[in-house]
Amino acid sequence: MRILMLTDSFLPHAGGSREYYYNVYRCLAEFEGTRVTIATKKVPGWEEFDRRASSDSFRVVRWLKPLSTWRLHELPKGLGPFLHAAWHVYEETPTILHAGDLYPQGMSALILKTITGLPYLAYCHGEDIALTDRYKYQPHMRNKIYRGADAVVANAEFARESLLRIGVPESRIVKITPGVDLDRFSPRPTREELIDKWNLRGKKVVLTVARLISRKGHDLVLRAIARLTRELPDVVYLIVGRGPEEQRLQKLAAELGITDSVRFAGHVPEELLPDCYNVCDVFAMLNREEANGDLEGFGMVFLEASAMGKPVIGGRSGGTADAILEGKTGFRVDASQPDELTTSLGMLLKDTNLRHQLGNAGRDRVQREFQWRDRARKLHDVSVEICKAWSMEKQPQSWRAASKSHAD
Repeated sequence: MRILMLTDSFLPHAGGSREYYYNVYRCLAEFEGTRVTIATKKVPGWEEFDRRASSDSFRVVRWLKPLSTWRLHELPKGLGPFLHAAWHVYEETPTILHAGDLYPQGMSALILKTITGLPYLAYCHGEDIALTDRYKYQPHMRNKIYRGADAVVANAEFARESLLRIGVPESRIVKITPGVDLDRFSPRPTREELIDKWNLRGKKVVLTVARLISRKGHDLVLRAIARLTRELPDVVYLIVGRGPEEQRLQKLAAELGITDSVRFAGHVPEELLPDCYNVCDVFAMLNREEANGDLEGFGMVFLEASAMGKPVIGGRSGGTADAILEGKTGFRVDASQPDELTTSLGMLLKDTNLRHQLGNAGRDRVQREFQWRDRARKLHDVSVEICKAWSMEKQPQSWRAASKSHAD
């Protein structure tokens, strides 16, 4: 089976969906008889990344730069990615296309299927539908892309329900949640140099790992920390990541009088991320839905924190219900109700036994249910059945049954 995966951006570009694609396709390429080509755009650091990641069964081909938005005036730029995809269809003669993004990759896959008959699988991360709902014309094209796909992968229950809402047949939807690299994310001795670097010794540490943008809710955690420092003066908020909200968040910390209780770590190399999780007592990211429909499709960071044995707190929106088991691995709170976060965070910071209980349960759950190879196996079986059905000149009917034995 030869898979041509079309995606607007790919690692080393940051983002949860990019981590998802890299890990699942890296494992997929290890199945006998499977060859994966990722057709994507150039991003900073791509040359060194591609050199390290490539193998006989996995390669990345790049051209141009990612689209900045999905607005109509950007869509003519989709001609380049379409020509890139069409060339590789000719050169690679794939047996199936995978479209990792709606625009322009999903549109390219739909057109190529119309021209060549080549089947395609599309992805839905939940926010794809919520974001396009706000536009006048995009929902029509979005629905054609999803309904025209031979299968649609939903990364969470929220995404699956969104697909059903816009009329995608249930028989064509398969839920494949993200996984975790358990070799990379696992409990370990604390790196003392990080404790000293961020002055964390003797502190209770709350951590957020995320791009500094509004929907990640850093400001909500800052306000909760300001309330908690009155009774927990040793609490510290460690923020890992950069983004356009950084100056505003620094200003807010100063206004709240908690500058000494906040550490802006900035960008941290990928190899140090597990150690960042390891120094915290609680992981918190108060994701919320923005007015434009932008939301958290799943929240892989919650799984990474759970894999490190840490209790987690997230927002009660988007796809986080799949990432956090309420009351068992952490808590989901209403981002519009500050008291909910303050109460949950304070309870965890004060109760060492509860932190260990939720953290251990999260670690056990990730080990049982979130292995990347299981996800790759499910994607492999779906793709094989689509290819078999298409070669018999009929619409695929059995791929969903073939995948039922694998965990969501």
